[in-house]
Amino acid sequence: MKLDDLTQKQVVLLGMGTDMRAALGAILAANPAHIALVDEAVSQGSEMGSRASVHTGLHSELHGGSDVDITAEDLPLISVDQAAETAQIFVRSPGFPKYLPQLVEAMERGALMTTPLDLWMGSLDPSQRVVAVTGTKGKSTTTDLIGHFADEAGLRVGLAGNLGIPVFSADWDSSAPVLVLEVSSYQAADLQQVPSIAVLTSLTEDHLDWHGGVERYHADKLRVLSNNDETANVIIVSAESPEACAAAEPFHPVVVVPPKSAAALPQQRVQNAALAAEVVFQLGGGRMTEQQILAGAARSMPGRLDECPGPSASSSAAGIRFIDDALASNPSATAAGLAWSRQQNVPTVLILGGAERGVAAKPLAQEVSQWPAGQLVAVTLEENGSSMAERCGIEVVASADSVQQAVQLGVNALKDLSAATGILLFSPAAPTPSDAGNWQDRSGSFRQAVLELS
Repeated sequence: MKLDDLTQKQVVLLGMGTDMRAALGAILAANPAHIALVDEAVSQGSEMGSRASVHTGLHSELHGGSDVDITAEDLPLISVDQAAETAQIFVRSPGFPKYLPQLVEAMERGALMTTPLDLWMGSLDPSQRVVAVTGTKGKSTTTDLIGHFADEAGLRVGLAGNLGIPVFSADWDSSAPVLVLEVSSYQAADLQQVPSIAVLTSLTEDHLDWHGGVERYHADKLRVLSNNDETANVIIVSAESPEACAAAEPFHPVVVVPPKSAAALPQQRVQNAALAAEVVFQLGGGRMTEQQILAGAARSMPGRLDECPGPSASSSAAGIRFIDDALASNPSATAAGLAWSRQQNVPTVLILGGAERGVAAKPLAQEVSQWPAGQLVAVTLEENGSSMAERCGIEVVASADSVQQAVQLGVNALKDLSAATGILLFSPAAPTPSDAGNWQDRSGSFRQAVLELS
């Protein structure tokens, strides 16, 4: 769908998240006949809260329109039921539930649904190429590495999307000839465009409560590769992700075989680096050597198996390695982190837990089964840390009310294991609970708590 498609239509905005706030000026400049807002919190029966205070004035010269100065507070606020009765086009914030019965019925009657990302892609200059990176794990790392490798190859690219930069914002190089986007399953579910190059990093399970099951999660995710009888020109998968290979097989993907890493370097990161290197090659940046791929994989990325600065040398915790893997929001990602930690052959304490969303724990349980007895224990966090540990067979030595408390309890657990050296791995295997902010907040809490250890 394009911004032009909103002109003189009855438009309802579903939620006012970061992506929608950035897009609001362009949506209004498209001149819909009428526009209203469904606030997710209000639609679920809670108080309006601080909705008006966080939605500041938005300006846009996009879509050939004049400057727009409006706040979300100025928009008519309606219920989901009212929206379903009146909307011709829903513009959905990525996290707003797509499959509410009222919305499903409205679409069966002919209403259309899109997202800011879909509108933006549909309105692009045809000369610009889009690289879309999706997958259950590895999206952020791969996107980041594409940018790094492209820069080294002298290619100008812009990076945005689910990594925290809305496509309609002014905070990135959106006029670059190549635009690299991290795309979540929430964003992919209503994607009506295909990119020039699609990367599927992996395909297991995630967000099942939102999508309504693993089959629909996979179908929504795979819209990045192919939708509306169109398919990306190039689809790239890793040979080390058999599920991704199988899902992409009908589209004849480029299958990348990553080099093997040394024990100190997570193989998952090497896999992501190899995918990024293939993207840069497809963009005309030349073929990278294995050494260059491994060097890129060694770059740290906040929240993804990133070793943190530790306490002072005089601290009793000075011999511990503190690893921030806060981006690991599902069991598959945490399993990858633990596989790396197992190769270090030292005792490991896993800080585990977050919001429960019904994802199978099998990948994590399979990894845990390979650990020697007594080498792996867990400190759990709410909401689901204890249940996740039980499902995966991890001994729980303590439960914490906060990430900060979990760090101290994890250090104590390593001391109880009589480990002069060891690893404290914050890899929650679940999303951040709504009352705890986002993954960056918990990452910051972990890193700050480590610095404050005496």
